[in-house]
Amino acid sequence: MTQPAAFMADTGANAMRKTIESILSLILLPALAGCAPQGSMSSTMLEKTTVTVKREGNTVWIDGIKGFSPAEYASSPHGCQTRILQTLGEKISYDDLICWSGFAFRIEVHEQMCPSAGHPCCGFMCMEGSSNALPWRTSVYDSNPRAKPAEDRAAFESEICMAIKASIDRGVPVHYGSEEDGLIIGYADDGQRWRCIHPYHKWGAEAFWHDEADGFAGGKWPWGIIVWTQPKPAGKRASGRELTAAALKQAVEMWNAEKRNAYFCGDAAYAHWLTWLKGVESGKVADPKSGMQGNGWCFDVLIHSRRIASRWLDQRASEFDAETAAQMRFAAEHYAQIAETCMTDLMCPWDLALSPERFTNWNSPMRLNQIARLESAREHDRSAIAAIRLAIETLEKASQKR
Repeated sequence: MTQPAAFMADTGANAMRKTIESILSLILLPALAGCAPQGSMSSTMLEKTTVTVKREGNTVWIDGIKGFSPAEYASSPHGCQTRILQTLGEKISYDDLICWSGFAFRIEVHEQMCPSAGHPCCGFMCMEGSSNALPWRTSVYDSNPRAKPAEDRAAFESEICMAIKASIDRGVPVHYGSEEDGLIIGYADDGQRWRCIHPYHKWGAEAFWHDEADGFAGGKWPWGIIVWTQPKPAGKRASGRELTAAALKQAVEMWNAEKRNAYFCGDAAYAHWLTWLKGVESGKVADPKSGMQGNGWCFDVLIHSRRIASRWLDQRASEFDAETAAQMRFAAEHYAQIAETCMTDLMCPWDLALSPERFTNWNSPMRLNQIARLESAREHDRSAIAAIRLAIETLEKASQKR
């Protein structure tokens, strides 16, 4: 299983969507992913985290692991993978993960403008590429409410607690999650209690006990837990070049997908999004306030993703032949233009795509401004995909000549 149902699979998406929508309306503030400085390269850093396993009484924890906020890593599953990789000193970045997964190339909106459209595991799934890229083997424990229940639940939970304890003892954090993902960095009571960090608990700035938290961060048994068990042999690690080629093909597939369950993808996503905004402007949308959180978060994630897609394609192009590289860099230029156009004269995406609590301030000039930016972004996205198609063609031709 490359990606458990625990991490927001599409089955039962309506119930999950309502949960996300209600919680995000309370916790997503206008200071998130797209608000990072445009020149910021923090997500490309490959520094190794210096950690130490510490013990005090019956509590054991990995000291030195820094949390992250949605402003740093908009995708919490990829953010968790990144932190574990940094802990292990592996040279794979967040940029690599969200590009190899396809997430950086995806545009998606929910038919009801739910903010869950900005999650890599909703709609068109964007986790397989990053999971394949991991240089470690993993054990996945799936306890999603929609999954087949364990025959012996007590034994199942005991096995997980022992696996978490063993992982922490050897200095490897454990990936857990339900609607959004976090890290288990310590335990007490022989693995029965978990010390965690989570982007939606005080923006990742403070560790907490899982059984004392609520919302996305804890308070209930997670939908899924992933334990990194051991390094893959060198011959079993995925090739970066092959992962990149697969990501390019996925970018085109997502653009053409039109819809996955309740989520519009690619060109169809722009069409639905623009229709919604124009409907709000003309008074045809009955409850525009209910879609504002999704509008803001998807705008934020679009900027976040395209910034990263631009710099990553430019960097990765050097691994390919000149003709393929030229098309990759052409696509990168268009992705850079999307981020630049959407952020022109803004400090933060949420200054234009307001959150619901600012409904009375959301005026016609703002909506018309965002419509114009999205129409421009759509044209750049179309051009980027056209270039990626050509890159795939030249890459395939080059492979046939070998």
